[in-house]
Amino acid sequence: MSEKKRILFVDDDRNVLDGLRRMLHSMRDQWKMEFVTKPLDALEVMKTTEYDVIISDFQMPGMDGVELLEKVRKRYPNTIRFMLSSYADQLHRGRTLRCVHQFVTKPCHADQLKTMVARAFALNDRIRSKEAASVLSSLRSLPVMPKAFNDVLDMLNTEDCSPRRVGKLIANDIGMSAKILQLVNSSFASKNSKIVDPIHAVSYLGLKAVEALMLTQGVFAHLSEEKIKEFHVDALQDHCARVGALARGICKAQNLSDEEADAATMAGILHDAGKIILVLKFPDEFREAIDRSRATQTPLNQVEKELMKISHAELGGCLLDLWGLPNAIIEAATFHHEPWMYYHDRFSVISAVYTANVIDHYLCSGCGDGYSSDVNIEYIDRLGVVGRWQAWCRLHLPGEIAELEHVGK
Repeated sequence: MSEKKRILFVDDDRNVLDGLRRMLHSMRDQWKMEFVTKPLDALEVMKTTEYDVIISDFQMPGMDGVELLEKVRKRYPNTIRFMLSSYADQLHRGRTLRCVHQFVTKPCHADQLKTMVARAFALNDRIRSKEAASVLSSLRSLPVMPKAFNDVLDMLNTEDCSPRRVGKLIANDIGMSAKILQLVNSSFASKNSKIVDPIHAVSYLGLKAVEALMLTQGVFAHLSEEKIKEFHVDALQDHCARVGALARGICKAQNLSDEEADAATMAGILHDAGKIILVLKFPDEFREAIDRSRATQTPLNQVEKELMKISHAELGGCLLDLWGLPNAIIEAATFHHEPWMYYHDRFSVISAVYTANVIDHYLCSGCGDGYSSDVNIEYIDRLGVVGRWQAWCRLHLPGEIAELEHVGK
């Protein structure tokens, strides 16, 4: 029998804690649950007990949930952090994005909370596996952002951030300006128009897409010209940008929320972030994986696991987790080849990134790619989108993605 997961609940309202205790009584054989009313008490018990999950209320006197979970993030980074929040708390979500893995909206039902915790454990098992730990521990250091990119990322996380301010900052760096203009014109903008100004590019893309592009471009900036050519890095970045654009369009077609569409855009752009580590740190093994994948027509992620015990998708999840990105983006990157391995019962951000990635590999496969498997019909049939698949393929080409908004309506 597997060891029980330990979960710590923190809420200053005893009635809420009593309600959670009753609601989750059926989980006592799987979870060892403890309940405290003060954030300081939570930090005290965590000194001596290792918890798998902490679930904290947002509004509490003295120290609020954000302060508590930020301390937990720094002291106990392996503990999964959930925030209980009401509708009124949504306005304050911006300051919680870097310290919260999942939001739980009040009031929540037992089945909803069970599902969310189960999903968090599934992701945790992938990105904090022994294999992932072994690979990451073998790295002397992870790529460090060049100062120009860090300046943009810092601005993106300020309260008074605006597309104009970010665009002007990007315009000060010739390399960043050139890359963002290349990507917006090749993958996002209409084929009938050309964007030539970084400020216009940022306004057109949106701040979330710009953040994702800066993260990937900033790390790839460490690569030598030789590695860029050998691994067709420019083509890889174009692929990621197209997947981000198409994933956003698919979300809109499926009537997902703006928040989910933003997450899908970022996740699509970042879904191959694990290849950054492989190109930088394990070029020989990665080259062998690509060659073997193409020769045997075996999906690249499977060959990577055979050779290195971990895939670029799982490594990407690790990297995005270390960067402190929201869970929805980490999930989509980690499971972008196998979304059926992650429990969800509706079309989601993960589904959008998976479908966009398969479509782009099918229509734009390059010489730097490994072999890519066909779409899993059983999976998309279960989600009820088989009838829309061909339309998405036809509308994939740059400049035509906007038309996806009309698909399936």
